[in-house]
Amino acid sequence: MSEGRTYHKYGECKKGTHNKYYEVEAVEQEDGTATWSFRWARIGQLCSKPKEGTTHSFGAAEQICRTQWARKKANYQEVTAMEALASAVQDLDERPNNGLPKVDLIVPCFHAGPSEKRLRQFCRKYLDKLNVIRASRNDLGFERYEKQIDTMLKQYCAEFKRIYTTRAHYAVEDNSHAHAAFRIFFEALCGETRCSVYGYFDGVGVR
Repeated sequence: MSEGRTYHKYGECKKGTHNKYYEVEAVEQEDGTATWSFRWARIGQLCSKPKEGTTHSFGAAEQICRTQWARKKANYQEVTAMEALASAVQDLDERPNNGLPKVDLIVPCFHAGPSEKRLRQFCRKYLDKLNVIRASRNDLGFERYEKQIDTMLKQYCAEFKRIYTTRAHYAVEDNSHAHAAFRIFFEALCGETRCSVYGYFDGVGVR
């Protein structure tokens, strides 16, 4: 009869726009074999494709998990079960600020009829992303902070390009005003990050 031993480690990464967990677990079975698993996803969500396996002994499964945790723990902070439960119901804007203060930019009017609400939500999404990154400035450090800002701005331009080239979201034939509004808001975002506006738009082929 096996002892039913387990090895379990759970950590979270909540720096900048990251909001994810990583979990390793080894469980001894009644026949003396053991299973091991690695699970990861956004906090509050189930892992869709965990990595799993079976070994001949608990010691072997435990070693697999210990080795994997050693690789991951630098990027994940180990937390208790109660802390993990709190994280699952916490919104990004409820995180404690450990960096730059929150900014509040004016979302422009697109004059896009029925599409107006969706386009304004697009701007608010990226304003929220910017504030999440700013709030984690000290935790991220300079290089990772700059990398997340760069990724955010590239995502904005790429999504803008999809909207502008397909014109699927516009309810008016002449969307030049909406185009200008997108650029104005992007300039405001860049103003808060001290980045060049035009290099990003040129990078995705939008003029």
